[in-house]
Amino acid sequence: MAPPVTSRNPFVAQGRRLIAIADLPPGDVAEVETEDHGTLAVGRSQGRAFAVSNVCRHQFAKMGRGKVAGDGCIECPWHRARYNVETGQMTSGPKGKIFGFGPYSKAVQTVANSAAPLKVFPVTERNGAIWLT
Repeated sequence: MAPPVTSRNPFVAQGRRLIAIADLPPGDVAEVETEDHGTLAVGRSQGRAFAVSNVCRHQFAKMGRGKVAGDGCIECPWHRARYNVETGQMTSGPKGKIFGFGPYSKAVQTVANSAAPLKVFPVTERNGAIWLT
């Protein structure tokens, strides 16, 4: 029998269960550690559960510390790049004074989508929680 996963993070996955829906913070996304896939960004978007890889493709911010935007995309907490939670594709590049420069932002989006979109993990909701399937 494998030893239990230990962490300072209060949202450590137990088996295939990721997080109780009631435990999702405002913004509907949290970082959740798993035994098999490392740390994931897990949450709800437009009434549906999702789990994606936790690292932004721009400058490696933790996506689980971001939020779900009004359009249903997960938004990076550092420069507000957005990703479709169903495909992992970046839907808009980074924003801000420096990183929001149009050609740069579009180039980041193009590279991220062709080389390394966020990995999407299949999940389901049951018994008031989000589970890997």
